[in-house]
Amino acid sequence: MTAFFHPGWDMPSGTAPAISCVIPVFNGTRDLERAAASALAQRADAQVVLVDDCSTDGSTELVLELARREPRIVALALPVNRGQGYARNLGVAAADGQFVTFLDQDDEHIAGWYDHAVEVLQALPQYVAVRGEIELMEVPAELRIDKADPRWPAIVNSPIWNVVLRKAAYQAIGGSPTGAAFRTREGNEDWVFTETLKLHFAVAKTACPATRHYVRPNGATAYFLRRTRVSATGFEFIERTSGEREGQLAQALAEFQTRAAENIGVLRREAARPAGFLSQLMRRLTGS
Repeated sequence: MTAFFHPGWDMPSGTAPAISCVIPVFNGTRDLERAAASALAQRADAQVVLVDDCSTDGSTELVLELARREPRIVALALPVNRGQGYARNLGVAAADGQFVTFLDQDDEHIAGWYDHAVEVLQALPQYVAVRGEIELMEVPAELRIDKADPRWPAIVNSPIWNVVLRKAAYQAIGGSPTGAAFRTREGNEDWVFTETLKLHFAVAKTACPATRHYVRPNGATAYFLRRTRVSATGFEFIERTSGEREGQLAQALAEFQTRAAENIGVLRREAARPAGFLSQLMRRLTGS
Protein backbone atom coordinates (compact mmCIF):
# COMPACT_ATOMS: atom_id res chain seq x y z
CA MET A 1 0.00 0.00 0.00
CA THR A 2 1.01 3.62 -0.45
CA ALA A 3 1.84 5.47 2.74
CA PHE A 4 0.00 8.78 2.78
CA PHE A 5 0.26 11.73 5.11
CA HIS A 6 -1.96 14.81 4.73
CA PRO A 7 -1.88 17.02 7.82
CA GLY A 8 -4.70 19.24 6.60
CA TRP A 9 -4.75 22.90 5.64
CA ASP A 10 -4.50 25.61 8.24
CA MET A 11 -6.54 27.93 6.05
CA PRO A 12 -10.00 29.51 6.21
CA SER A 13 -12.89 27.15 5.52
CA GLY A 14 -13.78 26.86 1.85
CA THR A 15 -10.39 27.93 0.52
CA ALA A 16 -7.86 25.79 -1.31
CA PRO A 17 -4.36 26.23 -2.70
CA ALA A 18 -4.21 27.97 -6.06
CA ILE A 19 -1.19 25.92 -7.11
CA SER A 20 0.34 22.60 -6.13
CA CYS A 21 3.96 21.66 -6.78
CA VAL A 22 4.62 17.94 -7.19
CA ILE A 23 8.15 16.75 -6.35
CA PRO A 24 9.05 13.10 -7.05
CA VAL A 25 11.70 11.93 -4.57
CA PHE A 26 14.27 9.17 -4.89
CA ASN A 27 17.27 9.23 -2.56
CA GLY A 28 17.04 12.99 -2.30
CA THR A 29 17.97 13.81 1.28
CA ARG A 30 20.75 16.22 0.26
CA ASP A 31 18.67 18.87 -1.47
CA LEU A 32 15.01 18.04 -0.92
CA GLU A 33 14.37 20.53 1.87
CA ARG A 34 15.77 23.35 -0.27
CA ALA A 35 13.59 22.35 -3.22
CA ALA A 36 10.42 22.16 -1.13
CA ALA A 37 11.20 25.48 0.57
CA SER A 38 11.60 27.22 -2.79
CA ALA A 39 8.06 26.15 -3.73
CA LEU A 40 6.47 26.98 -0.38
CA ALA A 41 8.04 30.46 -0.40
CA GLN A 42 6.33 31.36 -3.69
CA ARG A 43 2.83 32.04 -2.33
CA ALA A 44 0.95 31.69 0.94
CA ASP A 45 -1.49 29.34 -0.81
CA ALA A 46 1.14 27.14 -2.49
CA GLN A 47 0.99 23.42 -1.72
CA VAL A 48 3.83 20.91 -2.09
CA VAL A 49 3.18 17.22 -2.77
CA LEU A 50 6.19 14.99 -2.08
CA VAL A 51 6.08 11.49 -3.55
CA ASP A 52 8.85 9.22 -2.32
CA ASP A 53 9.56 6.48 -4.88
CA CYS A 54 10.84 3.79 -2.50
CA SER A 55 14.07 5.54 -1.49
CA THR A 56 16.85 3.75 0.38
CA ASP A 57 18.71 6.73 1.89
CA GLY A 58 16.24 7.97 4.49
CA SER A 59 14.24 10.13 2.08
CA THR A 60 11.02 8.31 2.98
CA GLU A 61 11.35 9.34 6.59
CA LEU A 62 12.34 12.88 5.61
CA VAL A 63 9.31 13.27 3.34
CA LEU A 64 6.93 12.21 6.09
CA GLU A 65 8.68 14.41 8.64
CA LEU A 66 8.47 17.47 6.38
CA ALA A 67 4.73 16.92 6.06
CA ARG A 68 4.35 16.63 9.81
CA ARG A 69 6.17 19.93 10.31
CA GLU A 70 4.49 21.91 7.50
CA PRO A 71 0.71 21.81 6.95
CA ARG A 72 1.10 22.86 3.32
CA ILE A 73 3.03 19.68 2.46
CA VAL A 74 1.36 16.42 1.47
CA ALA A 75 3.55 13.31 1.61
CA LEU A 76 3.17 9.95 -0.11
CA ALA A 77 5.58 7.02 0.05
CA LEU A 78 5.55 4.18 -2.48
CA PRO A 79 6.47 0.67 -1.29
CA VAL A 80 7.89 -0.22 -4.74
CA ASN A 81 9.93 1.94 -7.11
CA ARG A 82 7.64 2.95 -10.00
CA GLY A 83 9.54 5.74 -11.75
CA GLN A 84 9.24 9.50 -12.03
CA GLY A 85 6.20 9.53 -14.33
CA TYR A 86 4.18 7.34 -11.98
CA ALA A 87 5.22 9.46 -8.98
CA ARG A 88 4.14 12.62 -10.76
CA ASN A 89 0.76 11.15 -11.67
CA LEU A 90 0.15 10.05 -8.10
CA GLY A 91 1.19 13.47 -6.85
CA VAL A 92 -1.22 15.26 -9.19
CA ALA A 93 -4.04 12.97 -8.03
CA ALA A 94 -3.33 14.06 -4.44
CA ALA A 95 -2.89 17.75 -5.30
CA ASP A 96 -5.55 20.24 -4.28
CA GLY A 97 -4.57 23.14 -6.53
CA GLN A 98 -6.37 24.23 -9.68
CA PHE A 99 -2.91 24.69 -11.20
CA VAL A 100 -0.03 22.21 -10.92
CA THR A 101 3.68 22.46 -11.46
CA PHE A 102 6.62 20.11 -10.98
CA LEU A 103 10.10 20.29 -9.54
CA ASP A 104 13.02 17.88 -9.36
CA GLN A 105 14.24 17.12 -5.86
CA ASP A 106 17.53 18.99 -6.33
CA ASP A 107 16.26 22.06 -8.20
CA GLU A 108 14.56 25.30 -7.12
CA HIS A 109 11.69 27.39 -8.35
CA ILE A 110 12.68 31.04 -8.62
CA ALA A 111 10.84 33.64 -6.53
CA GLY A 112 7.88 35.21 -8.34
CA TRP A 113 7.38 32.37 -10.83
CA TYR A 114 4.08 31.06 -9.39
CA ASP A 115 2.51 34.52 -9.15
CA HIS A 116 3.49 35.29 -12.74
CA ALA A 117 2.30 31.94 -14.12
CA VAL A 118 -1.04 31.98 -12.30
CA GLU A 119 -1.63 35.57 -13.42
CA VAL A 120 -0.96 34.61 -17.06
CA LEU A 121 -3.29 31.62 -16.96
CA GLN A 122 -6.07 33.54 -15.22
CA ALA A 123 -5.79 36.45 -17.65
CA LEU A 124 -5.48 34.28 -20.80
CA PRO A 125 -8.01 31.43 -20.56
CA GLN A 126 -7.11 30.20 -24.07
CA TYR A 127 -3.84 28.81 -22.65
CA VAL A 128 -3.73 25.67 -20.51
CA ALA A 129 -0.06 26.06 -19.56
CA VAL A 130 2.78 28.54 -19.39
CA ARG A 131 6.50 27.81 -19.68
CA GLY A 132 9.19 29.99 -18.13
CA GLU A 133 12.93 30.46 -18.51
CA ILE A 134 15.62 28.52 -16.64
CA GLU A 135 18.98 29.06 -15.02
CA LEU A 136 21.55 26.29 -15.30
CA MET A 137 23.58 25.83 -12.14
CA GLU A 138 26.81 23.95 -11.40
CA VAL A 139 27.31 22.88 -15.01
CA PRO A 140 30.37 20.61 -15.31
CA ALA A 141 33.23 22.48 -16.98
CA GLU A 142 33.33 20.20 -20.01
CA LEU A 143 29.61 20.76 -20.65
CA ARG A 144 29.46 24.56 -20.45
CA ILE A 145 26.64 25.99 -22.57
CA ASP A 146 25.18 29.47 -23.13
CA LYS A 147 21.99 30.78 -24.68
CA ALA A 148 23.63 31.11 -28.11
CA ASP A 149 24.10 27.34 -28.25
CA PRO A 150 21.38 25.74 -30.45
CA ARG A 151 20.87 23.10 -27.77
CA TRP A 152 19.71 25.70 -25.24
CA PRO A 153 16.11 25.90 -26.56
CA ALA A 154 15.88 22.10 -26.35
CA ILE A 155 16.88 22.21 -22.69
CA VAL A 156 14.35 24.97 -21.98
CA ASN A 157 11.46 23.47 -23.98
CA SER A 158 11.79 19.80 -23.06
CA PRO A 159 11.28 19.58 -19.28
CA ILE A 160 8.10 19.82 -17.24
CA TRP A 161 9.74 21.51 -14.25
CA ASN A 162 9.52 25.01 -15.74
CA VAL A 163 5.82 24.65 -16.65
CA VAL A 164 2.67 25.58 -14.74
CA LEU A 165 -0.54 24.11 -16.13
CA ARG A 166 -4.17 23.57 -15.35
CA LYS A 167 -4.55 20.34 -13.41
CA ALA A 168 -7.50 19.30 -15.55
CA ALA A 169 -5.37 19.45 -18.72
CA TYR A 170 -2.71 17.20 -17.18
CA GLN A 171 -5.37 14.66 -16.29
CA ALA A 172 -7.13 14.90 -19.65
CA ILE A 173 -3.96 13.80 -21.45
CA GLY A 174 -3.62 10.87 -19.07
CA GLY A 175 -0.69 12.25 -17.08
CA SER A 176 2.98 11.51 -17.66
CA PRO A 177 3.98 8.30 -19.50
CA THR A 178 4.96 5.43 -17.22
CA GLY A 179 5.90 2.61 -19.61
CA ALA A 180 9.24 0.81 -19.51
CA ALA A 181 10.50 2.64 -22.61
CA PHE A 182 10.22 5.96 -20.77
CA ARG A 183 12.17 4.79 -17.73
CA THR A 184 15.38 4.62 -19.76
CA ARG A 185 17.87 7.50 -19.81
CA GLU A 186 16.87 8.43 -23.33
CA GLY A 187 13.12 7.93 -22.72
CA ASN A 188 12.62 11.54 -21.56
CA GLU A 189 9.05 11.37 -20.27
CA ASP A 190 9.15 15.15 -19.71
CA TRP A 191 9.54 15.84 -23.42
CA VAL A 192 6.92 13.22 -24.34
CA PHE A 193 4.34 14.82 -22.06
CA THR A 194 5.04 18.44 -23.00
CA GLU A 195 5.10 17.67 -26.74
CA THR A 196 1.77 15.86 -26.38
CA LEU A 197 0.36 18.80 -24.43
CA LYS A 198 1.29 21.16 -27.28
CA LEU A 199 -0.45 18.93 -29.83
CA HIS A 200 -3.83 19.54 -28.20
CA PHE A 201 -3.67 22.76 -26.22
CA ALA A 202 -2.16 26.23 -26.38
CA VAL A 203 0.97 26.73 -24.24
CA ALA A 204 2.24 30.23 -23.51
CA LYS A 205 5.94 31.11 -23.38
CA THR A 206 7.31 33.77 -21.05
CA ALA A 207 10.71 35.24 -20.30
CA CYS A 208 10.00 35.06 -16.58
CA PRO A 209 12.67 32.97 -14.79
CA ALA A 210 11.04 29.78 -13.50
CA THR A 211 13.64 27.26 -12.37
CA ARG A 212 17.22 26.94 -11.20
CA HIS A 213 18.24 23.60 -12.62
CA TYR A 214 21.34 21.99 -11.14
CA VAL A 215 23.19 20.02 -13.82
CA ARG A 216 24.36 16.90 -12.03
CA PRO A 217 27.16 14.92 -13.75
CA ASN A 218 24.94 11.85 -14.07
CA GLY A 219 21.68 13.71 -14.63
CA ALA A 220 19.45 13.93 -17.69
CA THR A 221 20.71 17.34 -18.85
CA ALA A 222 24.37 16.27 -18.68
CA TYR A 223 23.44 13.07 -20.54
CA PHE A 224 21.78 15.13 -23.29
CA LEU A 225 24.78 17.44 -23.63
CA ARG A 226 27.26 14.54 -23.76
CA ARG A 227 25.41 12.74 -26.53
CA THR A 228 24.84 15.79 -28.75
CA ARG A 229 27.00 18.29 -30.61
CA VAL A 230 26.47 21.52 -32.48
CA SER A 231 26.03 21.07 -36.22
CA ALA A 232 25.62 23.30 -39.25
CA THR A 233 21.84 23.06 -38.97
CA GLY A 234 21.55 23.22 -35.19
CA PHE A 235 22.58 20.16 -33.22
CA GLU A 236 22.74 16.43 -33.77
CA PHE A 237 23.02 13.28 -31.71
CA ILE A 238 26.48 11.73 -31.74
CA GLU A 239 25.17 8.25 -31.19
CA ARG A 240 21.74 6.67 -30.85
CA THR A 241 20.84 3.85 -28.48
CA SER A 242 19.43 0.56 -29.76
CA GLY A 243 15.94 1.58 -28.58
CA GLU A 244 16.17 4.72 -30.67
CA ARG A 245 17.70 3.02 -33.71
CA GLU A 246 15.25 0.11 -33.71
CA GLY A 247 12.15 2.20 -33.15
CA GLN A 248 10.97 1.08 -29.71
CA LEU A 249 10.97 4.61 -28.37
CA ALA A 250 9.15 5.96 -31.42
CA GLN A 251 6.52 3.24 -31.07
CA ALA A 252 6.04 3.96 -27.36
CA LEU A 253 5.68 7.68 -28.12
CA ALA A 254 3.10 6.99 -30.84
CA GLU A 255 1.08 4.74 -28.53
CA PHE A 256 1.10 7.32 -25.74
CA GLN A 257 0.02 10.11 -28.07
CA THR A 258 -2.71 7.94 -29.59
CA ARG A 259 -4.18 7.26 -26.15
CA ALA A 260 -3.97 10.96 -25.26
CA ALA A 261 -5.74 11.92 -28.49
CA GLU A 262 -8.48 9.39 -27.77
CA ASN A 263 -8.94 10.72 -24.23
CA ILE A 264 -9.17 14.31 -25.39
CA GLY A 265 -11.39 13.41 -28.35
CA VAL A 266 -13.94 11.85 -26.00
CA LEU A 267 -13.87 14.94 -23.78
CA ARG A 268 -14.33 17.31 -26.68
CA ARG A 269 -17.28 15.33 -28.08
CA GLU A 270 -18.95 15.14 -24.69
CA ALA A 271 -18.32 18.82 -24.07
CA ALA A 272 -20.40 19.65 -27.15
CA ARG A 273 -23.47 18.12 -25.51
CA PRO A 274 -25.84 20.07 -23.23
CA ALA A 275 -24.23 21.32 -20.03
CA GLY A 276 -23.07 18.54 -17.76
CA PHE A 277 -20.00 17.34 -15.91
CA LEU A 278 -17.81 16.96 -18.99
CA SER A 279 -18.81 20.34 -20.31
CA GLN A 280 -17.72 21.82 -17.00
CA LEU A 281 -14.45 19.89 -17.23
CA MET A 282 -13.69 21.30 -20.68
CA ARG A 283 -14.37 24.80 -19.39
CA ARG A 284 -11.84 24.10 -16.65
CA LEU A 285 -9.30 22.93 -19.25
CA THR A 286 -9.50 26.24 -21.03
CA GLY A 287 -10.13 28.40 -17.98
CA SER A 288 -13.36 29.73 -19.49
